[in-house]
Amino acid sequence: GNGFLTAFTDEPFRGVGVVDFAGSGVVHMTGGATALVAAIVLGPRKGRFYDEDGNPLETPATFQAHSVALQILGTFVLWFGWYGFNPGSALAIDNSGSAATAALCAVTTTLAAAAGCVTAMFTDTFLEMRKTGEASYDLTMAMNGCLAGLVG
Repeated sequence: GNGFLTAFTDEPFRGVGVVDFAGSGVVHMTGGATALVAAIVLGPRKGRFYDEDGNPLETPATFQAHSVALQILGTFVLWFGWYGFNPGSALAIDNSGSAATAALCAVTTTLAAAAGCVTAMFTDTFLEMRKTGEASYDLTMAMNGCLAGLVG
């Protein structure tokens, strides 16, 4: 485009301009603004920070975990979406060079998610084992690690 922030002009903004690769700035700004508005409209969870009379609790109340099956499903849906975004960021696959770049992006996406998943699960298991002497494997921690691997 020809906007004042573009890096593709003779005199870019502040000598550099801005390149928003694959629209990540727009995506994250829209998501962040939407989340802020939703948090303001919805407010805090009822019963978590205040009692029924509206008085603040000394410590926040704990909640039971939500559906682990839905968390796993949601994680895999997001993971699948990353395959559209990361290899798709090659913008076009019209020769062997861009095809190799897209393939490398797909493999890196897979390895990052898997490494994050395994690392988080075993780190959580190790820390729990040191604390309680018993080992257990927490799938919710594994899914959080998977998403951390995808984001990182």
